Parts: sequence; C-alpha cells; structure tokens
Amino acid sequence: MGAITSAVIMDAITSVVIDGTKTLIKFTCSRIKTISEYEDNIRDLRKEIVNLTSKKMEIEEDVTLAKLEGKEPKLQVKEYLKNVSKVEKDVMPLLAMADEYADGWGSSIMHQYQHCCRVAKQLDLVKGLNSIHFETVAPETWSPIKAVEEMAVPSLVGQRAKSDLKKLLEILNRNDIIKIAVWGKGGIGKTTLVKNLNNELYFSHPHTFAIIIWVQASRRLNLSNIQSQIAKRIHLKPEPRDTPHSLSNRILRRLKKMKILLILDDVWEKVDLDAVGIPSRDPCCKILLTTRSFDVCRHMAVDESFELNTMCEVDAWDLFVHSAGPVLNLDGIESPARKIVAGLRGLPLAIKTLGKSMRDRPQMEVWRNACLTWHCSSPLFKNIENEVFGTMATSYHFLPSKILKQCFLFCSMYPASFSIDVHELILCWLSDGLINENQSIKDALNYGIALVEHLKDSCLLDQDSEGTVKMHDMFRELALLLLSKSEELYGFHCQPGHPFYQMPQESSRRVSFTRCRIKDLPELSKYSQLTVLFLQGNPIQNIPDDFFQNLNSLRVLNLSETHITSLPSSFLCLHELRSLFLRSCPLKKLPSFETLSKLLVLDVSSTKITELSKGFRSLRSLRELNLSNTEYLKKIVAGSISGLSSLETLDVSFSAYNWNPKIGTYKRSTFDELLSLDHLSVLKIRLDSVEDLASASSWIKKLRKFDIQVSPRNCGSNHHVAKGNEKQLVLRGVNFVQEDLQDLLRTASSLKLLTCIGMTQKHWLCLSSLKSLTISNCNNITCLISDEGSSLELFPSLQNLVLDHLENLDTISQLLSRGKCLGNLKTIQVLDCPKLKGTISYAMLRRVQKLEEIKVSGCKNMSYIIKSGEHGETLPNLRVIEIRNMNNLSMICNKKTAFPALQRIEVSDCSELKKLPLEISNLSRLKEIRGDLKWWNSLQWDDGVKNIFLQHFQPNPVESCSRKRKYK
Repeated sequence: MGAITSAVIMDAITSVVIDGTKTLIKFTCSRIKTISEYEDNIRDLRKEIVNLTSKKMEIEEDVTLAKLEGKEPKLQVKEYLKNVSKVEKDVMPLLAMADEYADGWGSSIMHQYQHCCRVAKQLDLVKGLNSIHFETVAPETWSPIKAVEEMAVPSLVGQRAKSDLKKLLEILNRNDIIKIAVWGKGGIGKTTLVKNLNNELYFSHPHTFAIIIWVQASRRLNLSNIQSQIAKRIHLKPEPRDTPHSLSNRILRRLKKMKILLILDDVWEKVDLDAVGIPSRDPCCKILLTTRSFDVCRHMAVDESFELNTMCEVDAWDLFVHSAGPVLNLDGIESPARKIVAGLRGLPLAIKTLGKSMRDRPQMEVWRNACLTWHCSSPLFKNIENEVFGTMATSYHFLPSKILKQCFLFCSMYPASFSIDVHELILCWLSDGLINENQSIKDALNYGIALVEHLKDSCLLDQDSEGTVKMHDMFRELALLLLSKSEELYGFHCQPGHPFYQMPQESSRRVSFTRCRIKDLPELSKYSQLTVLFLQGNPIQNIPDDFFQNLNSLRVLNLSETHITSLPSSFLCLHELRSLFLRSCPLKKLPSFETLSKLLVLDVSSTKITELSKGFRSLRSLRELNLSNTEYLKKIVAGSISGLSSLETLDVSFSAYNWNPKIGTYKRSTFDELLSLDHLSVLKIRLDSVEDLASASSWIKKLRKFDIQVSPRNCGSNHHVAKGNEKQLVLRGVNFVQEDLQDLLRTASSLKLLTCIGMTQKHWLCLSSLKSLTISNCNNITCLISDEGSSLELFPSLQNLVLDHLENLDTISQLLSRGKCLGNLKTIQVLDCPKLKGTISYAMLRRVQKLEEIKVSGCKNMSYIIKSGEHGETLPNLRVIEIRNMNNLSMICNKKTAFPALQRIEVSDCSELKKLPLEISNLSRLKEIRGDLKWWNSLQWDDGVKNIFLQHFQPNPVESCSRKRKYK
C-alpha cells in the first residue's frame, strides 16, 4: 500500500516537472523570438511612422482648408489625429533607444525583452492607424437657409399695380385662404407682380413665413424638375438612390409643420402637390401660383383666383414713359407716342418692349411711322415679335386641338376691339364646319360655348358685356402674325387695324372685309373656294347682279349693317349657304329661297321687309330664324312658318306682325301655326292677348326658353330680353280675375307684371319655379306675402325681386314665413313705393339669409332698410347696398350690425342718414363707399374709424376732383 502511494506521488511530481519544463521552454522561446525580431520591427516601425506622419500632415492640411471654408471636421478625424499624435510621442523614445542599443545592449535580458515588446506593440498600433482612410475630413455644410431670397425684378409702375400688390398681400394674410392663383393673359405682368410680392415680404415682412420657395414651372409639366428646385432651396442633398417617391417623402419630412409659402410660377396644368411632397393640407402651408389658364385654377382647387387686368390709360402711359425715357420730352413726340400706347391696349409686356424699342429715337418721322408699322414686320420692332408675340403665342400653341386654334383665328375676322356676339359666332362656326351641323342648335350652342369658355380660360378671349366677347388688340395682332406665316393652313384673310382693305390670295377660304369703308364691292369671281365672307358694316348700296355667280362654296355670308335694299339674282347660286346675316339693312324685299335648301340660319332682324315670300316655306333645313324688330312686316302667308319643319329658334319679338287669327282677310300665319313646329325650343314673341296662350300652356311648357310678351300694340315695351335659358313672361294690363292663367304661370322662370289687377294668393302659389319677379304699377297690391299664406311656402326658388311704383304697398311680408319662403332670394330692388316704412322686416330677415344686393330708391316714407332683432341679426352674404332719393331714411339697420361680406355702399340724396353699418372687420372685403361729399362729411363715426374708411370713399360723379383733393 505504501509502495503504491509512493509511486503515485512520484508520477505526479514527474508530470509537474515535465509540464513546467515545457512551459518554461515555450516562454523562453517566445522571448527569444521577440528579441530576435527586434531588428526587423525597428526597421518597419521607422518606415510606418514616416508614412503615418506624412498622412497626418495631409489630413491636417485638409482640416485647415475645411475650416477656412466654414466646415467643421468630423469627430472621427479629430480623434484620429489625437491618436496619431500620442503614438508619435510614444514611438520617438523607442527609436532613440534603438540607436543607443546599436553598439550593445548593456542591460539585463529582462530589460531587453520589455523594450522589444514595446516596439512590437507600437508597430501594430502604427500599422493600424495607417490602414484607416477618410473620404472627406469634413462633411459638406450648407449656409443657413434664408426665409426669403430677394429677386431681381423691375419695380411696379402705376397705381393699379401697386393696388394689386396690396390686395394680394391682404389675401395672403387671410387664414381661410390656402391656395391662391394670379391669372391672366401672357404679358399681363403676373410674374412681375408676384416677384414684387416676394421682395415685399423680404423687406417688410421677413418673418411672415419660415421659408418662401420659388419654383419656375414650365409648359410641359416635369415633377422631377419641380422637386429638384424645392430640394435645392431647402438644402436637401440629392442621394444616388433617390426616386420621385422617396424624394417626395424627404421633402415632406423637411417641410412638415413649417410655415411655408410655395410660389409656382407659370403653371400650365395641374401640379400634383402630394406627389411633389408639399404638405398642402397643412394649414401652415400656403400655395401661390401664376397661370394663363383659369382651367388650372379649377383643377388646382384654388381658394382665391386673382385676375390681372390690362392697365388703365394713365398707368399705361406712365409705364411707357418709364421705358422710353427722356426722348418723350422732345417737342411733338408725345402725341404719336400716346397713339402708340393706346394701340397696345394696356398690355404691360408690349408697352415695356415697345417703349425700350423707341428709347433714344428723337426722329419725329420714326415716331409717326411707328403709329402705323409697329405691329408689322419692321426691322425697328423685330423684338416685338420675339419678346411679346413669342410669349403670347405660347397660349395659342398650348391649345389642345386644331379646332380650338381655328376658332381663335376665326375671331380675328372681326375688327380690333369689336364686341363679338357669342351666339352669332357659334352659328358661324357651325355653318363653316368647325362644329358638326348634324346636331341640334341647342347641342351645337352648348359645344360652342364650351369652346368659347376654353378660349376665355386660356386668356385668348376676353369677356365683354353679357353674351359678347372681345379679342384683345394685341392678341388679334398675334392671330394676324400667325396667319401671315401660315395663311394656307386655314385659309383666313383678315384685315389689319386700319379701315382700308387688302385683297386676299385666291386660295383664301375665309375672308373678312368688316368695316373697311367699302362702297363698291371688289371682284371676287376668282375665289371659288371661299366659304366665309364678312362684309358687314360697310356703306355698300348695290351688289352687282353676277357678284355671287362663282362663289359656289360659300357657307357664311354676313351683310349686316350695309345699305343694300335688295339682293341680286346671283344670290340664288349660293347652294351651299348655311348662314345669312342681313341684320339692320334697309332691305325691303327678300328673294325666293327655294334654291337654298341647306340654309340653317337666317337673320333679317331690324330690316324693312314687309312680307315673307311664298318660297320661304321651302327652307326645310332652317334651324334659326330671327325676325325681331321688323317694324314693317305685315304679311306672312299661311304655311310659311309651319313649313319650316326643322326650326328650333324663332325670334319675332318687337315685330309689327300680328299673330291674332282674327286680323286680316288673306290666309295668314297665326299663333296656332307655331304649335305644329315639333322641334321648336326657343320662342320670342309679342301677342295682343293671353287668349291663345291659356290654351297652349302645355305646348309652351315644352319650350327650353321663351320670351313672351302680352301687351296692347300701342304700348311701348322696355322690358329686358330673356337671359340664358330663362322662360320669361311679360304680362301688361292683364285682369287675373277674368283669365285662367295658373298653368301658364307655372311654366315661367321670370315673370313681369305691368299694370295688372286681380292677383291673389292662389296666383302666387303657382310660382314655385319662379326665379325672377317684377311687379310694376299694380296698385291693388298692399302686401306681397300676407297672413293668408302663413302656412304656405311662397316663392321658394325666387332669386331676384323688383317692386316698382306700387302706390299701396305698405309691407312686403307681414309674417314670419315658414319653410323655404324667399330662402333663395339674392337681390331685392324697391322703387317708388311711397307707403313702405322699411325694406327687410324682421319677419323677412331670418328667411333671406342668401341676400346679396339691396337697392332702394324713391320710397319717400321709408325710415329704415333692415330691421334686426334684439341680438343684432345680420345678413351674412350681403355685398351691395344702394339707396337713393329718400329724405326720411335715418338708418340702414336699426341695431348696431356689421355685415361681414359687404363690398359696396352707394348713397345719394339721403340727407338724414348719419351712420353706416361698418366696423373694422369690414375692411378686408370693402371695396367702395360712394356718395355726396357733403353727406360723407356729416356722417357720425366712432373715434378714429372715419380716417380708416376714407381710403374707400369715392364722391359721386357730380363732385369735382379738385374738391376731393382739397378734402384729403
């Protein structure tokens, strides 16, 4: 047992000795290796430290340059340089010691080993630092984003432009408006105005927005370009992997919750703001765009569209003076210069460009010549074509179809500044083939109006008076320029602005000689391709017999306002004729129309014709016939009208012809004959009595539009012609007790009652579809809405109400009407009703909340206009108040009330009216206060308020300008 134990112990001791020996040998060998590699390590360390020092110097130089550029070195770079400096400090003593040990160590083995280990460790550190690389020592830094950047732009010239800037600022400051569009024709000054707005914000309101971003759009929409401009403005660095969607998200994140104004200049089509990355639904974000197309305003769903109009005469002259310079001070130059400016019709771009063209040109001959030739291809004015017409032409080229382009060019056939009747224009388009003639007049007019509206929205046509449009003179010049370069394309030949005419090319198809002072017609026998010929407004007295002989293709002929009394025999050769206009000619007799089977439109209004010929009934394709104002028309042979089986529109208003079946002995057309016209949809006529109407109410109900006047023949008529799709009924001297007219009344949308009697509540109840009501000289009316109708809904659709010369009317409504009574009323006009004490009673006030206009005149006993309740109820949509000639009127409203939407107040001869319903809150909407200066000075105001409203006051025209200036 003891022997075994001793053996185990010896084995253990032997094992320990062997392991210890191995470890010692291994440790000794490692140290020996470290010492043996010392020379190589020292050599590598010297090489690596030199490289590291060189690298450090390069990085330090880059850091110095970055700091000079305002950049901040990366934190990693700073830490790296700090580590390199420490390593250098540690390595230098080791290298110095290596030089000392070159001649012998002179120290213990342990000291040698420790030194060699430090060298090896530093070598690893230096190699590690040398392996580190930096693409850049400092990140790109952007300069701080400016809220507003000043833009280079000429200052605004003229009071209207400055006023427009002020209004635009006011709109921009309104919290309820997010999207704003400044729109108008090319060259009108949209960009100039908005750039001035930008600079106004830069100088005077720099903290209104956190950032204003200006983006230049283009004719062809490019969302990537828009995104790129926005990203650059907000210092958003592009990334290689950016897609439009990812960039949109990055822009959105950057702009979200910021108060921004995005200005999109020259927008031609809808911009998807969401796709761009604009937080357009954020109330902090506002959008301001400029465009030539009102259609863009619609598609962008703008809250406010701000239309720029042409400059007034004074501002136009000021701008021209600013552009042309001191040369205008020379004797004799101002007169031709003013003529030039007048011809530019207030278009700022044209005024500026032509003004610069005439700068430093003192020669009188040049100025006189410019009056006639600036719009022609003169070398002096080549920049007009490039700068002005080039800009304007973009609107033309952007039209989406050839039809629209031809419709625009067609308008240039009318003279400069000519008021073009839209209805006639569309009929010409229809007859010339621009609109398909194989459809009803109604459908053709609908389509034509859509074309006109598109041209208006594109600023190529301007709205004139109701039912008419105008082509701005500069845009007519553009059309003439386009036609001069490509007349063969569409075959138009239009006269320039002066009254003398030029002969067209033989290939011309559409020729206008309108108002060219032609007495003797030119020879046109060579123009066999002619489809449209305008001769209206010329003092032509005779047309040669063979004039129309070779005009076989003619489709539209306009001889209105000429002096002809008859048409030549060759007129019957116009087999393709679709439209014939003879309006306001002293024409006494019409030719036979038997050969003109394709005629669609015939206008002989205001002529001296006495009868319609027997061949008239052969016009089976005729769609529209205008016989209005034919004061000498006595004879229409029976069957002449009923034979017009395609007739859709008949206008015989203010004609001398009597449709009464009992008049005359010959077989004649009567009102009953009209009932056979299955396609008739528009009728304008005067009848002697309601006898025929009462029995034809069901037929009348089918009409799309009518204007029927019932009055004795010896009564003058001054009623307005029906508008739009109105169904107007004018009844004069009708006794409602004797006539059963309830069915007839139900068909009308507009009703005028003149000197009628016997109206009762049951008649008012028939007027549920009525939109316009005029009651004049009906003296039996004391109250429009009485107790009798307290449980009934009267006039639920009525929008316009006129009460005129009602001597016994003492109240309009004497009860708090129920339901929808007067709930859609927008305008009320009260004239010479002497017993009325007020216009809008408290009973009415709560019902007429949509009321927009109140006009009252000559009610001598009226003391108030609006009677409010205890809580000062108001009319939230009231825009206009006009009151005249009422000496007893002491108040507009009996309670202190400010009407929030009020834009205009006009007061005349109301000396007792001392207060206006105005407060500071009205300033944002108010445009004008007009009245007598003496009355204005007598008004009573709260402290300091009068001076605030002074800017809106305009004295009545009878007041002299000098008195107004003196007052100010």
